[in-house]
Formats: sequence, C-alpha cells, structure tokens
Amino acid sequence: MRTLTLSHEYADSLSALLLRLADVSTWQSLGSEAHAKRIDPDTEVTVKTPLPKSEMPSALASHLPANAELVEVYLIPGDVIGDSAEIRMTAHAAGVPVEIDALITLAQTDSGTSLSVRAEISSSIPLFGSMVEQAVVPILQTRLDDRLHKLDQP
Repeated sequence: MRTLTLSHEYADSLSALLLRLADVSTWQSLGSEAHAKRIDPDTEVTVKTPLPKSEMPSALASHLPANAELVEVYLIPGDVIGDSAEIRMTAHAAGVPVEIDALITLAQTDSGTSLSVRAEISSSIPLFGSMVEQAVVPILQTRLDDRLHKLDQP
C-alpha cells in the first residue's frame, strides 16, 4: 500500500466549497461526467473521468480497455457542525487492479478553507502489487493536484 498526501487553500468558505463539490456542474466543468444522489443530509457524487492510455505507464496501459475511465465516489456531508468537515472518496478503474481510498479534510480558516487529502493506493496483484502501486502514485498525484488547482479557478 502506498500513501499520497496533498493540500490546497481555497478562498471559498467551508460551506461554499462543500456546496460546489456536491454540484455536478463543478465536475463537468473539469471534463468529467458526474451524477449526484442525495443521501439525506449528505450527497454522494459519482465522477467518471476518461483515462487516456497515452498517459499511463505501458505496464498498466496494456490492461486498460479502450474506453477506460476512473470512477470516483465522494460522500460529501450536508450538515457541518463547527469549522471542519471530512469527505470520503473511493476510486477504481476497470482493468486496473488498484483501489484508492481517501479522506479529504476541510477546515475553515481566516482567509477561506484549507483542504488536505490523504489517499491510500493498494493493488490486489500478488507479488507485483507494490510495483503497480508505485506506477499509479505519480499519475494519481498529478491528476489530483491538477484537479485541486482547477477547482480554485472561477
């Protein structure tokens, strides 16, 4: 298992950022397909993003179907008590024997909201799982870091 951590600061308030993350149009503006389902009071957002084979290491690309996509499921809280919140995220891609579990922590600051991500990447392949995890971490880090920065743009 590999661990990835990232952080970002947003000018939005905690509640405004949570509302944006629960809105499918936010994800669509980032080039993903998104669907939301209300689980009172929370919102489950499923985000599907294409995975171009050209961006994958050859060892992984050979296992991907032609129209591979990363499927992320976020559970976004609807009721926040205090000045912090947690979002749970799981992700997988068909043909890639890797699971991603992440905890996204948000905290209200004087200037907006700080966001930190702790993701655990694990592979189910015996013997070679650690090599697959090692190959996936830089791809995930680049995509996630890019997404965090794009979320900050109006």
